[in-house]
This record gives sequence, C-alpha cells and structure tokens, in this order.
Amino acid sequence: MRKRLARYLRNRLIQGALGAACALSVCAILFYLVERHSNPDVSSVGSGFNWVISTLLQQFSSKHISTATGNVLYYIVLLIGVGFIAMATAAIASRLIQTLMRTERGMGKVKMNRHIVICGWNSKGEEILREIRADKAHQAQDVVILASIESNPVPRDDVAFIHGHPSHVEDLVRAGIRNAESAIILADEGLSPWDADAKTILRTLAVKSTNPNCYVCVEVLKSENRQHFAHTDADELIVSGEITGALLASAAVTHGISYVVNDLLTHPEGNEFYAVRPPASCLGRNVGDTLPMLKRDHNSILVGISDGNGGYVVNPPSERVIEPMDMLLVIAEDDESLVAAPQLVPIKAAARE
Repeated sequence: MRKRLARYLRNRLIQGALGAACALSVCAILFYLVERHSNPDVSSVGSGFNWVISTLLQQFSSKHISTATGNVLYYIVLLIGVGFIAMATAAIASRLIQTLMRTERGMGKVKMNRHIVICGWNSKGEEILREIRADKAHQAQDVVILASIESNPVPRDDVAFIHGHPSHVEDLVRAGIRNAESAIILADEGLSPWDADAKTILRTLAVKSTNPNCYVCVEVLKSENRQHFAHTDADELIVSGEITGALLASAAVTHGISYVVNDLLTHPEGNEFYAVRPPASCLGRNVGDTLPMLKRDHNSILVGISDGNGGYVVNPPSERVIEPMDMLLVIAEDDESLVAAPQLVPIKAAARE
C-alpha cells in the first residue's frame, strides 16, 4: 500500500492537484479573514470556500469584494485555476504522446482474437502480408508482427507491431499468441542456416508451449533439420530451399510449370487452391461422379480430399465416396460459388498418391 501511495504522489498531475487544493484552501481562509468585518456576504469560513469554488467555476467573483486584499485573492484564485487546467492538459497530452510512441515502437499489448502472428521478420515478410491481404477469406483478419526490430516494418493501420523476441513467452503474450488462430515463424536471415534453424526451433517451442492450439507454419532453411523440428509439434514445415530447388528442376523438364505454380499460390488474380466443405450435391457420390459435377456446376477442379491428419490425399481413387466431414482441395478462380467462408489450403499438404 505504501509503495502504491508513493507512486501516486510522484505523479505530477496528482501533485499539482494537491498543491492547488492547498493553495485554494489558504485563499478561502484568508478571504474570510479579510472580508468578514466589512462584507455581510462573508459570515463563516464556509463562505470563503463557497466563494473560491464559485469563482473557479464562473470565472468571476460570486460575492462582492470590499477589500484590496480580497481583490488580490480573487486574481490568485483565477491564476491557480488557469494554471491547474493548463497543467492537467499538458499531463494528458504527454500521456497520449507517450502511448502513441510506445505503440509505434511496439511496446504495447494487443487485444485480439483469432488473428495471425508473424514471428520474426525477413525479406519474405512483405510478400506474406500481401498474400494474406489479397486473399478474400483473410482480408479482415488481424495481423500482428512480433520482431526484435526498432519499428513497424510495414506501417499500416491493419497491421499491429510488437517489439520483442518471438522466443520469449512474455513477448508472445503481448502479441496475443494465446488467442491467435495461427502463427508464421520466419527464419533469421542474419545468421547462418544452421544457427537460424536452431533459433527458429526455440521460437516454435515457445509458441506451441504458450498456445498448443495455435496452427504454426515454420520456415526451415536446411532440409536436414526436419528431424529436429519434429519435436516442436509444428503443424507445417516450409523448406524454402527445397521448394525452390524442386521448382527449378521441374521447370527445366516441364517447361512453363513455374507459371502454373505461381498462379495457384498467389492472389488475387488467376486460380488458387481452396479447401472447402463438399457442396450438398456431391455428398454420397464417388470421386468419379464428383469431378465432372464440380467442373460443370462450380467451375472447379478437385485435386484432393482431406486424410484426417491435416493433409490431403492427392488424386484420390475414383471410387472414394464424398463424406459430409471431408474437406475438398479444389482449384478455382474464387470460392464464392462453393462456400461463403473457406479455409485457405495449407502451402505444404501431406500429399499421397
């Protein structure tokens, strides 16, 4: 209690209020003493306090002043009132400026639900944000950047910034990780690939230990480190070098494949992957019957069906029956004809023939 009281007393606004109250009380008592014999309106100390309060509120004397000292006290009361208002305004403005500066430097705390937290920041960050905002299903979803950099790398109203370390639980909590829907953990490009992956493992462990239900997508630099990430419970691992190498090799053999992949993985133009619930007309039918139906009625191509473990069976057997709880992985220009609020397909699906 004493510590709390000491903190309050150190506050300039409270100190000023206490000082003004003391000075005004002295003025009230002095006004009574100098006016009581010559002014019938002043009959008690209470009259002096009533005069001070009414003078502050009305900005003019509510009682007739009969002495020179009373006039001096009148101007002193006015000056105290104006000075306190100015001090209060300055204190409030200072607090607002400090709050804005703390927000700009990422020193605050977010209060969001079902948002996306980007842990760390590198050259891929801006492209990730563009893709999130280009996807209609996620345009309104809040995004928080948690990184140990000085200021928000993308100063936008729809992106919050928290300055901190993604491997520190207290900073993750400030970024709202406990209520986050998903997290994207980026590799530190300022380190060697091995050191960067080691740092990413710590970040992933911190996120999963704080919120086990958060869907975590992790950037991995060295494919050899996959085995180490297996102990982090990360939901998806994206090995950037592996994907780039495989795409380059495929483009050399199958010319034009890079244009197809670019079209499917980027928004907003062209066709994209969507994971959607089966339309009612497809339930109970097999894949062989569903393929032409989806193309004819929804202008979509069925690519795979969820396997129940977070992945998809690509090119499922023709006799596979479509169940109500299945998720269909389709290629479509948009999702409006399929479902009102689709779930974007994961970048790395557990594909099986």
